[in-house]
Amino acid sequence: MATAKDFSQLGDIEGVSQFILVRNDGYVVSENFDDAVSLSSAIISCGKNCDSLTDNLGGRRYIYFCVERSSGENLLVFSLGRYYLGIIKHPDSDPQILADSIVAFLKTLS
Repeated sequence: MATAKDFSQLGDIEGVSQFILVRNDGYVVSENFDDAVSLSSAIISCGKNCDSLTDNLGGRRYIYFCVERSSGENLLVFSLGRYYLGIIKHPDSDPQILADSIVAFLKTLS
C-alpha cells in the first residue's frame, strides 16, 4: 500500500506545480501546497461528482477531471478509491502529457 511519503514524489514530476492528496472526508494526507485545506473541498467535489457519473457512463470510470483556469494553472483531479488527487499544473505544461505522467506514476504505486 502506498504511503504519504510515496505521494510526496509527485512534486518531482515535470509539469506538477503543486499537489494535494485528500481523503473523501476532507483529511489532507499529503501535499506541497501552502493552503491545501482551502482547495481540498473543491477537489473532493470534483471527484465525487465525476464518480457519480460512472453509472451514466455504463460503469466506465473517468481517468481525470480538468478544471481549466485562465492562468493556465489547470487543476487535474484523479479518483483513487477513497482518495482524490488534485494536481495543479505549470501553466506552460501540456495537460495530457502531465496526466499520462501522473497515471504512470500511480501505476508504480499499486
